[in-house]
Amino acid sequence: MGKDAFEDPELQAMQSSMRPAAGQVRWGRVLTGILVVACASFAVAYYLPLRRAHETLNLRFVELSSQVAAANRAADDARGRAKELSDKNQTLQSQLDEAEQRGKADAEASRALKTALESKLQKQVAGEQAAVGSTGGQVVASLSLAYLLSRGKLELSPPGKLALCSVANASSPTLRVLAVAGKKDIPPALAAKLKTPLDYSVAVAALVTQTLIEQCKALPTKLSASGVPAEPALAPKLDGKKLSGPRIELWLDSH
Repeated sequence: MGKDAFEDPELQAMQSSMRPAAGQVRWGRVLTGILVVACASFAVAYYLPLRRAHETLNLRFVELSSQVAAANRAADDARGRAKELSDKNQTLQSQLDEAEQRGKADAEASRALKTALESKLQKQVAGEQAAVGSTGGQVVASLSLAYLLSRGKLELSPPGKLALCSVANASSPTLRVLAVAGKKDIPPALAAKLKTPLDYSVAVAALVTQTLIEQCKALPTKLSASGVPAEPALAPKLDGKKLSGPRIELWLDSH
């Protein structure tokens, strides 16, 4: 019989030399396992904390971004309110300045009108038949009824008419007529018709108003008239000379 090739001693020796020893295989496997475990441990110990830190940072970033956005909105709202308040303040300051300028202009116009009337009524003021004063932005020219009216009659004297027109022509847009008279001031010839001081005062105020319109060319829409018996209980305090007794007061606005 022939000899089996696999039973050749030399071939078997060669195969034995090429086959690793059993102990070496086991240590190789152990080392590989240790390496795998080490890599896994490294991944768990290093990667997971990093991921948690990353997620925490992302959450913190979102929170801070929300806070920043809220702060920006609040700042925008604050700037808007500040601008609104600034605009209101500027408007109020502008209105205050305008009111102050109007007040100064009115005061200046009042002084100018008072000076003009004092010049026009200089003789009457010197003779204590007239007086010029001012209060609350208005100028008041007072004329005695004894000077303004003809004696014992309900009609204007020629000097009285001139005095009225000089006052009406003092460039005042509005004029209020106020007649002041008492019981003893009613002329005897008129006592039967005008029985009370109020009746007499109203009649005198109406006569003066009619003269201002017809002869002094005053605008009816700018005129008003009233009468009071004796001295008014709450007569305004005038800056300037004041005329007492029966009289006509012409109140002129300086603007």
